[in-house]
Amino acid sequence: MINELIDYINHDLLDGAAPDLDQHTPLLELGILNSLSMVRLLAHVDQRYGAKVPEHDINPVHFENVATLSVLINNLSTMKHQQTQQTVSELERLVSLQQSYGIQRELVDAGSGFKQHTLRVKGKDKEPLWILLPALGNPSTSWSSTLRSVQGRHNAVALDLAGFGLSQSANESPSYIDHVEFTLQYLATLEEQEWVLVANSAGSMIATEIARRFPEKVIALVCSGFGLVEDVDSWWADLQKMSSAPEQFLAAAYYHPPKMTPALEDLLNDVLSRPAYHSFLDQYARQAMATTFDGVNVPTLFIAGEHDQIIPPQWSEKAAEKLPNAEVVRLSRCGHFSASERPEEFVWVVEDFLTRGVM
Repeated sequence: MINELIDYINHDLLDGAAPDLDQHTPLLELGILNSLSMVRLLAHVDQRYGAKVPEHDINPVHFENVATLSVLINNLSTMKHQQTQQTVSELERLVSLQQSYGIQRELVDAGSGFKQHTLRVKGKDKEPLWILLPALGNPSTSWSSTLRSVQGRHNAVALDLAGFGLSQSANESPSYIDHVEFTLQYLATLEEQEWVLVANSAGSMIATEIARRFPEKVIALVCSGFGLVEDVDSWWADLQKMSSAPEQFLAAAYYHPPKMTPALEDLLNDVLSRPAYHSFLDQYARQAMATTFDGVNVPTLFIAGEHDQIIPPQWSEKAAEKLPNAEVVRLSRCGHFSASERPEEFVWVVEDFLTRGVM
């Protein structure tokens, strides 16, 4: 079993990038397992070994390395009297894993029938709060590597957008402006009133609008996988077409696309087919996207993946030219989701920007 697990992690999860992987290699400490690869690993363990990992067993003790994981699988597979486990979504399992690292989850009543689900870490006193806004369809756990990296140094909170993750809303088809208002309702509940807005992809549209409205509260704006889209209608049509083919979407979004499995395909099909995915860029939002940087005057950092085929890095550079205090950093061997593909570099770049020009 140990050799099988090593082979699966190296070839299926890492695309052969870890030939020296062995049973004692730290999987979590080295970032080999993140939110996406954990979903795939749990599905593989269930399908290959008939061992569905209970929520309370998803913790660093069991996923420290392949050796500890194999012990867990053996224990689950050989138990003679298993109690019926309550069905728990894979997303709940991922959230539970983050809690084992001391990351706190919250469900905040933000008003108007919206409950904001978040993951939060604490840093130093009097530090501004990093507000982590995900790409459309990505849950708060997509920021798990960032949260673990900044824990103890920075205060940070990652949000689930309405219609995705574990946030609760009666509106199943929120528009861009709905997302802005929901986010502002949540921000109004916070004690911290100095923010560093860190956003990915469509989350950057929400962040720029907040920065435009409340420049006195926004210390800095960080946009990744986002830039100036000049022909919004054509770009959106291409993205919708791409979204109908999950494997094509992954190839465009990642430098090292994860291998497509039935579990991952089901996950992507669920996200990409949700009403909230298609209602975000309505006609108003498409018009707003062309002018999204107008009137933004806070210090702004663009982090662009060299191999991003959804928002090419040149588009980030065009956006930076429109702003009075902006710069662009390109990350090599990286696609659309830089915080997931290059988590340590991502955090270092943000911290360096804040240290040099803002704080």
